[in-house]
Amino acid sequence: MTAVSSLVLLDSLSALNDSARLRILRVLVQHELSVGEIAVVVQLPQSTASRHLKLLFEAGFVSRRTVGTVGLYRIATEMSAEIKGLWSIASSNTEQLHGAVEDAERLVAVLTQRHADSRTFFQNIGSEWESLRKDLFGSAFTSAALLSLIDPNLRIVDIGCGIGNAATMIAPFVQEVIGVDREVAMITQATCRPDLSGNISFVVGEANELPLENDSVDVALFCLVLHHIESIEHAIQEACRVVQRGGKLCIVDMQQHAYDEYKHTMGHVHLGFSEEAIHTIASNAGCILKAYHRMQPRIDAKGPSLFTAILEVAH
Repeated sequence: MTAVSSLVLLDSLSALNDSARLRILRVLVQHELSVGEIAVVVQLPQSTASRHLKLLFEAGFVSRRTVGTVGLYRIATEMSAEIKGLWSIASSNTEQLHGAVEDAERLVAVLTQRHADSRTFFQNIGSEWESLRKDLFGSAFTSAALLSLIDPNLRIVDIGCGIGNAATMIAPFVQEVIGVDREVAMITQATCRPDLSGNISFVVGEANELPLENDSVDVALFCLVLHHIESIEHAIQEACRVVQRGGKLCIVDMQQHAYDEYKHTMGHVHLGFSEEAIHTIASNAGCILKAYHRMQPRIDAKGPSLFTAILEVAH
């Protein structure tokens, strides 16, 4: 091996020695993207994504073309034998990268948005109608209208209700909602909301010791609270106690992620949950996991993607 080829090899190895750059390459294999789109997909600042792309471009792993004022990047179609060999090894080991699955989901969202932007550009009438509809009815009417599909006879407990956002949204469509939270300050704010329905109440209580009778509700809701609870299985078992047989537990939380800083900045106990983890928790608590739905990530959201899970009480 010559000195020149050795330097090339070292530069190539250095370019691949970063999980973010491997995730970028994994995405660019699937589609040609701009710097801004890549930054959204891999959730990096655009300046950081640009710096990674510069290294990958200089190492010969990606190519670039310009359309107007926009630079588009894709995996290089022509690589030297050395670089091609390294990429072959690296690409076969990118499936297990943290964030790779969510990157693929965000890529779909970005491409969908690109398509929508294109249609908006060429179909101004459609754009005007969407704007008019938003002006007339607001932006949240669809989700609110769909809540009318819920069984109006349901009695729901919102565990870890905070200031009552979810409870207040659901209450007009069901028989009764009980919000439970361990923080007195949260309950105080919830009871002072101006949008309270007459069928909603709030009480102070722990998720592991709910102030409710056995079999007293139809549904227990955990909305972005389970990752704060140390003993999850205990909390699920306690929810099962107050939910009647055949009732449901609805969990909305973060998919498994690698944002370890959340433990220190926001007091998270768990870094999200995989479908397998929820299945195990349900089984250990005597429930049946009926559904686990990965929610489509929003390109304007900076945090981990979410999921919804439905557990059926089998006691």
